[in-house]
Amino acid sequence: MVNMVICGLGKISRRVSNGCLGARNMKLYGFVSRDIKKAQAYKSEFCAIKAFDSMKQVYADEMVDVIYLCTPNYLHYKQIKEALENKKSVICEKPMVLKQSELDELFKIAKENQVFLMEAHKTAFNPLLVQIKEMINSGVIGDVYYIDAEYSSDILKEGLDLNHWVFGESGGVSRDIGVYPACFSSYMAQSDISTHKTLKTGHKEFICDFFFQTFLEYKNGIKASIKSSWLYDTDHKGIGYIYGTKGYFKIPAYWKGKEAFLIRGTDVQKITVDFSSDFTGEIEHAALCIEAHKNESDVMSCHASKEILKAIGED
Repeated sequence: MVNMVICGLGKISRRVSNGCLGARNMKLYGFVSRDIKKAQAYKSEFCAIKAFDSMKQVYADEMVDVIYLCTPNYLHYKQIKEALENKKSVICEKPMVLKQSELDELFKIAKENQVFLMEAHKTAFNPLLVQIKEMINSGVIGDVYYIDAEYSSDILKEGLDLNHWVFGESGGVSRDIGVYPACFSSYMAQSDISTHKTLKTGHKEFICDFFFQTFLEYKNGIKASIKSSWLYDTDHKGIGYIYGTKGYFKIPAYWKGKEAFLIRGTDVQKITVDFSSDFTGEIEHAALCIEAHKNESDVMSCHASKEILKAIGED
């Protein structure tokens, strides 16, 4: 059993906690916050073992195997590096960092310290997508030639504090939610990107991007279009399509959904799966990697993270 501590007790941390509680091989060991009362409240709510008020305490606890970072983007690089150098494995919310050179550096440090590092992309571990990928490999839609995916919502309607870091230099729609279609596309294409062209537009009141679209071509010949916007709402916040020579898949809310449709001519087959948390798959996978003494995942590797950065226009 692998022991996990969650750092960054914002909204997403509760979803991560529930995902950990459902994982067969990961134990929710504790929470860390500069506000010890907040850490203690989380500890009580999720029946964890420890509450910490500093990372120094976490590093000193030999029972802690992995730290899950739910912190703002601009903190990731420094926090990951410090944790790895203190010989703690790390799972970090997306995007892990914003430069490919930083990915290379951090994965090198993980290897040197014999610990595990992975960017948290639940999309690549969604049981529905795992099943669809297996179906594609069995030939149900023939040869895949095109992928289309979107994730969009009108963020200004959501009442978010306009001083929130997501509107700053380390934020933007491409980094916040654009990573979902980017991950989906690369996961389903099963190939490296050969060419890409990214278009971005902003908002007059903010310095970050509010819309982006990337046109991709993979080395195996598959083409894709991915996009995200903070300027409008769309059905399910987005749908993923995978087109083949014999049919196609339509996948509403592909990053966390439980149903998809296989469409071949007039025949429509509904595919459903069931799971309690959309975070459990990635957490179970990370635990297995840590138990096997791996430094990186064979699914969400350093290279896979680089391809996602490339897809959202972060070379």
